[in-house]
This record gives sequence, structure tokens and C-alpha cells, in this order.
Amino acid sequence: MRLSIKEGKTLLVDGPASVNLLKGSATVLGAIIGAESKIVVRNGKRLPFEPVKDAEFELTLGEASSFQEIDGSAIPNSWKNAADTLLASKGSASVLIIGCVDSGKTGFCTYLANEALKKRRKVAIIDADLGQSDLGPPTTVGLARIAEPAADLFGIQTESIVFVGATTPSKAFNASLNALKALNKRILETGIDFLIVNTDGWVVGEEATNHKNQLIELLAPSGIVAIQEGDELESLLETLKDLRPFLVESPKNVRKRSHEMRKALRELAYRKYLKGAKIQSYPLSWVKIRGAPIETINSLGSEQRSTDESSLQATPVYYEGPATLLSGEDLRNLLVGLEDEKGEFLGIGILCSIDLERRTMKVYTSVTQPTPTIHIGRVKLDKSGKEIV
Repeated sequence: MRLSIKEGKTLLVDGPASVNLLKGSATVLGAIIGAESKIVVRNGKRLPFEPVKDAEFELTLGEASSFQEIDGSAIPNSWKNAADTLLASKGSASVLIIGCVDSGKTGFCTYLANEALKKRRKVAIIDADLGQSDLGPPTTVGLARIAEPAADLFGIQTESIVFVGATTPSKAFNASLNALKALNKRILETGIDFLIVNTDGWVVGEEATNHKNQLIELLAPSGIVAIQEGDELESLLETLKDLRPFLVESPKNVRKRSHEMRKALRELAYRKYLKGAKIQSYPLSWVKIRGAPIETINSLGSEQRSTDESSLQATPVYYEGPATLLSGEDLRNLLVGLEDEKGEFLGIGILCSIDLERRTMKVYTSVTQPTPTIHIGRVKLDKSGKEIV
């Protein structure tokens, strides 16, 4: 399907779809694309194509995809003003983005990164949206350097990933903060001078406010951008008023995704990172077992179990903090993160079993490298990548 879009209009495309720019030039969230460029719009994603001059597009639409033409720009003026102000400062800067679910946080991060590249800034992004991360599998926090303009962060090479083990920080309060702390420390040791931190959509309630305040105290960003649709951020913003956050609007055309859609997108991402997975066996004497989000699971040593606790059904696992005893059925199908000897993330897996008689743990994973550390998360999956409730 071919479409001619005039300057001053915007073409909104909902994936899954492919968009070829045949004539003219356009921008997508600040990234300039030229003739013969091809952009893939992922399932569950909406991208705005804004002609710089009159442009001709060719669309290939998948099942349930759609498109529409709107007047004007899809980028709110408040986004442009915030970006201009944030990029006017000299020296290193870091910007934290907060907002509820489907408020446009990822779109703003992409737009801000592209605008920063135009100013020749050395840009990096930390994606801490545990449920819908673009820089790693769900339940992780990812870090990437942005060297070239991008319409979608999903295809960017991730430099570092930290496994948290939950799809929301409400179930991984400390672990999510520790992951951000680790990646922030790493980026400070590089030549990056403009860091963008995307956060999750947990913003309502006292505990959520406490989490975001601790996150801000931990990262000490030079700028905070709050994306608000109504008054959902009022309680949080009241605690941040001394920091003078930039309050920007949520785009009127932002795509809203149902709970089922968000779950389906997570499952698609799990399958991507489990591609080619096989059952691997790990001797318990060779691996350190850690837990997310309650910090650390002690090694399953003989001193931690009595002689009648030899079956998987009775495997005791003790978390630091409030003591928690988990049975084998509690452990089965839990998502795990695997690390190498330097603590670098290798991939994810699904815990199949722990055999205390043979002193082995079996994990369904595509990771084949030596794995000294296995983190046990909170999400349960079957081998097809579907979440088990």
C-alpha cells in the first residue's frame, strides 16, 4: 500500500508493520530517515512518521496492525521545550523519566536521545522498565550506548544487563534499586556525557512514591521529566517540588496497551531470549545461588536441611531478611538469571528441578558458558515462554 503524506501531517503506524520511505524525508521521534529507508514497527508499538517535505511511503501491514493520518506533529511542544532546556546545559548531564504505564516514557526517551545526538552528545540509556524493557529481557535492567539516531530502542545493542527477577519493582524494591546503582556506576566510568534513565510505571501510592524518591536520591539526576496525563503524579510531584521537575504532557495519540497485550509482549521477549534452549545441569557445589528480589539465597548445603528433606518436594531455600521456606513446587518453573565469573549477565533460564541427592540443579536455558552464579526470580514460565499465574 502506497501513501502520500504532506508536510505538516503525521502518519501513525501501529505494528506489526513495515514502513518504506520511497520519496522525500521524514522524522521518527527525532530520528531523520531518508528515501529508501525501511522501519519495522513492532507488535504493540506505534511510531509517528513526520515528513520534512512531502513524502511517499509504502506500508506492509500485519494482522491487527493499522495506520492513520493526523494533522500536525505527534511530538508535544512540551517535549520539545524540555529537550531544548535539558540539552542547553554544558558538561555531563543525567535525566530521569517518570510516568505511569503507557504515558509515552519510552517515546520521550527515544526522542531525547535523538535530539542529544544532534548536539553531538555522547548518549547512553538505562532502561529500568522491568515489565516492558527494550534493552533486555523482561525482569532486567539494561544499559546501552546510543551512537546513531534510532526510531526504536529495541534493536540497539545492549552493553550491560542486570537481572532483577520481577516484572515490577513493587515485588523487587531493593533489587531494582541495586540494579540501577550498579549500571549507573558503570556508566560514570565511561566517556558518556548524557545519560537518560527510563523508569517503570509504578507511580501511585506511598510505596511507589518512596521507591521513586529513593531512586532519585541514588542517581542524583541533573534533570527529572514527569509525563502526566491527569493528576496521577500529584502525590509524587509534591515530594519532588524542590527539584523542579519538567512536567510534560502525555501525547494524545500514545498507544494504550491492555494487560493482555503487555503480557503477550513480555512472553514474546522471553521466547526471544530462550531461543535454542536446552536443559543444562549444574552441580550445586559449583554454583552460587542468589535470589531476586530478596537479595541472596543461601547455598543449598547439607547443613541447611535435615535428612528427611532429601526430595525436591521438601527442598528448603532460605532468603536473607525475613526467613522464607520454599518447597520444590515453589521453585519449579521460576525464571532465573545466569552470570559468568565476573558477574556479567549471560542470559535467562527456567528452573526445572533441584536434586539434593545428586546435588544438581537443572535449568532450561540457551546459555552454554560456565555459569558460577544463578539468580532465582519471582516470575514463573513454562518452556514456551508463557507466564504461569
